[in-house]
Amino acid sequence: SAALFGLSPPMAKMLVSEMSPTLLAGLLYLGAFAGLELALLAQKRRLLAELRGLSANHRLKAAGAAAAGGILAPLCLAYGIKAASAFEVSLLLNLEATATTIIAWLVFKEHVGTRVWASQGFLVAGAAALTLEAGGAGFSGPGLLIVAACVLWAIDNNLTREVDEVSPSALAALKGLAGGTFNVALAVALGQGAVGPRAAAGGLAIGAMSYGLSLVLFIAALRELGSSRASTYFSAAPLFGAAVSI
Repeated sequence: SAALFGLSPPMAKMLVSEMSPTLLAGLLYLGAFAGLELALLAQKRRLLAELRGLSANHRLKAAGAAAAGGILAPLCLAYGIKAASAFEVSLLLNLEATATTIIAWLVFKEHVGTRVWASQGFLVAGAAALTLEAGGAGFSGPGLLIVAACVLWAIDNNLTREVDEVSPSALAALKGLAGGTFNVALAVALGQGAVGPRAAAGGLAIGAMSYGLSLVLFIAALRELGSSRASTYFSAAPLFGAAVSI
């Protein structure tokens, strides 16, 4: 999961010059939905059939996860990628693990060990160094957009962990459908829907692997390991992105 997600910033960076960030965010998640829906069909399962079995409380949590992680976070990421380097974006994505751990501890009362807190402290220090402007007078706008995306994904992670009535594939497909449809429609409404066929296919392909398959694997890990530990392991993702960007 970490490797697949880590590859997305440098790959998306190559596409963002050919389309608006809003459209890119939508295509990435539509690609995730398309790949996951094919997987569900191959298993003779239906997304709506699985979602109908959710309790009212879990439906609310699934909707919150889709809004935070499927709609808002990709927008912040795409606009951040447009202005920042792929290397910087890749390293800043480590903050998702820190934000996930803090929310899991504060809100969901998950136990977090001393070693996990120590590792998160180093991640925060590194992120602060990356987002500071060259003169040290303030934080960079693009860097703060990536931080915002990480916090939104952290909210998504913790809500997702609570929704254990449906399969990881169905939950990931729901986020892909919600985020992809909303952001593509928004791009079209804003007059930003123009894109070439090769760039569109590239966005869909990156989405299928880095936000579809990766998300299924991550949700499965969340359920087995808990939010804080799964997110700490997921911190390996930026290493792959930084290496590829170089």
